[in-house]
Amino acid sequence: MEATTHRQEKLIDFAMLAIMVAVVYGRILGHDFLINWDDNWCVLYDESIRGFSWGHLRKAFTSDVIGSYVPVETVSYMLDYTLWGLRAGGFLLTNIILHAINGLLVYRLVIRWYGERLSALVTAALFLLHPVQVESVAWITQRRLTLAMLFFLLAWEAYCRYRESAPGKGRLAYAASVAAFVLALLSKSITVIFPVVLVLYDLCFPEGGRRLRLKDKIPFILAAGVIAVATLNVHSQWESEGTRMDYPGGSPVATFFTMLSVFCRYLGMVVWPSGLSAIYAPTIHHSFDATVAMAAFLLAMVTLSGVWLFRRDRRLGFWVLVFWIGLLPVSQIVPISFIMSDRYLYFPMLGVAALAGAGATVLRDRLGPGRRWMLYLLLALPLVALSVASFQRAGAWRNPLTLWSDATAKVPASDRAWELLGETYRLSGNKEAAFQAYGRGLDLNPANTEILYGLGEMYTGLGELDKGAEFLEKLLRIKPDYAVGWAALGNNYQKRSDYPAAEKAYRQALAIQPDAMQVVAMLGNLALAQGHLDEARSWYGQIEAKGWNDPAAAYQLACIESEAGHRDEALNWLEKALQRGYNDYGKLVGDRHLSAIRGEPRFDDIVRRYAPK
Repeated sequence: MEATTHRQEKLIDFAMLAIMVAVVYGRILGHDFLINWDDNWCVLYDESIRGFSWGHLRKAFTSDVIGSYVPVETVSYMLDYTLWGLRAGGFLLTNIILHAINGLLVYRLVIRWYGERLSALVTAALFLLHPVQVESVAWITQRRLTLAMLFFLLAWEAYCRYRESAPGKGRLAYAASVAAFVLALLSKSITVIFPVVLVLYDLCFPEGGRRLRLKDKIPFILAAGVIAVATLNVHSQWESEGTRMDYPGGSPVATFFTMLSVFCRYLGMVVWPSGLSAIYAPTIHHSFDATVAMAAFLLAMVTLSGVWLFRRDRRLGFWVLVFWIGLLPVSQIVPISFIMSDRYLYFPMLGVAALAGAGATVLRDRLGPGRRWMLYLLLALPLVALSVASFQRAGAWRNPLTLWSDATAKVPASDRAWELLGETYRLSGNKEAAFQAYGRGLDLNPANTEILYGLGEMYTGLGELDKGAEFLEKLLRIKPDYAVGWAALGNNYQKRSDYPAAEKAYRQALAIQPDAMQVVAMLGNLALAQGHLDEARSWYGQIEAKGWNDPAAAYQLACIESEAGHRDEALNWLEKALQRGYNDYGKLVGDRHLSAIRGEPRFDDIVRRYAPK
């Protein structure tokens, strides 16, 4: 009877948590892809996520995604595409489900450790509903974090089963824990902290299980080491392609001083999560100034409080350690893209939430049964307030315009935020607003290469070629190994009909990034414009050799063969282009390169068969 009651209570709690998640995050189902914030590269432009195939799976596990090795995330996108196509709401639904499952797993683990329903419910609710978690759910590309947490928690739960089993038993649970941990690592490398968490868990929760045995941790340590090396290798490859990450402030000392203040801001965001933004512009501290001294003092007080708590109750002190360990991978020990971000708190919030859950039981015991209403009020008020804040924060992630408008309002000193707002306006065709946003960003940082690139592209597109070249040349003086900048300069030269200069710029871009098929296509177009058909055919042949089935490449090959007088080959390539999805039928009618085949009966038949009815 008691077991049935516990089971019913757990189901009620699960239902409540699921409803709260649906209410807070349900609005994001109507959101769009963030086309200038990684969703484009990780989903929209990545052909390998478009359904399951051996080729797609092979690519997922043998290549990186904009500098990160996250094959499990890529495979999850394949499932989304199979179910929803390229509908952003379907991808976001998966994010919501994963986050909700993580909350339920947190609930299960806290029940296992403490046997306290109130503690489990408060812990799970805070983990699920805190506003700093919104970024990891509302941003499709941060699927990697929710996936990593899912397998992290599954690995931990399986390890608990192994530890609680009798000597000689539990091998299956142990194997399941190692397997889940490997999947966590293949979701995001932040989970390398897991072996450290397990060692501390064994020390702080010794009751009812085996004694600490370091040899049990060897497979976890080895797996973490392999992924750490692989991740550093990916980063080094990206550095060789011009995306080198330097220490904030240019030195480890400046980074250390800066991160002291950033850690204090994280503590503030946990307690009072206002002013959250997709981008921050923390002050870089090059010396031990007053702000750094105050931050060091505050962190010292927090550390002493943690030590006191650990000595008083190791199980409570453990969660303080989990918070700080969760921040280690994003502490700029190895330089990463952003100094601080909301998503960096997704794992540390596990420690904060568990500490709050334990505090709820202490509060209950002190208030006593007669003041239970006060307990519920004291717990409900902050959770409701956090839920409202999360609901509002989720709205900022609706589309690139709402996100970067919010970021520039919250962090007007960030040139990166203005850059991304300008890019959003540029891509939407709002040139006047783009110029204004780019101008604000350039005032803050005249060396922002992305703004220089955007302005160069805009002026080139408007036909102001000298002004476009001026911005692009300035960009390349600052960042000479920027392949995209060289390609844009090549486009500028091609519009001037300065073909030798255009080819030189394109080849420079290709030398920096040899796998840039977009640049190969530019070289093919340039050769075709000059009538160098064999050369153009060779360039587009490289794209076909990649097996990408690109419709634009097939169309250009049709143009090349038509110009060469190879009518059958031209018609074959034209049919392939339409089969692959080429849909610019207006260009088919007016493109002079196809004039040799346009009068062929087969041309009309091909167009008729594939044109929209």
